[in-house]
Amino acid sequence: MIRLFFRTVSINLLGIYLASQILSGIIVYVGGVQTLLMAALVIAGVNLFVRPIINLLLLPINLITLGMFRWVSNLVTLFLVTRLISNLQIRPFDYAGANLGFLIIPPIHFSAFMAFVVATITLTITFHFLYWLFQD
Repeated sequence: MIRLFFRTVSINLLGIYLASQILSGIIVYVGGVQTLLMAALVIAGVNLFVRPIINLLLLPINLITLGMFRWVSNLVTLFLVTRLISNLQIRPFDYAGANLGFLIIPPIHFSAFMAFVVATITLTITFHFLYWLFQD
């Protein structure tokens, strides 16, 4: 039981760090490892206590969309964590665009909500990869 808790907190810590490096300037933390550790603990607590309630409230929508709406529970979880840990922030940003020759992506402004969506997707992929990598 304690081993599982330490594994979860360690993966959360590493996941937040990696996601903040991937999305530098979007996921910002002040205070170094202490802030990351507090965020990892809060994510573990929110996933344990609050997320089942969120999933229960979103159950009808998840059933209708066949689970495609589950990312909203991840979004709410991340929003709660950023509200509980003041040194962890998700900031809006501007994407400059890209010209790949055959594909042109125009410049886009990501509002605070869209920055949360991008951060949630990045964190979810990072967490799932790390859980897969460190599975027993």
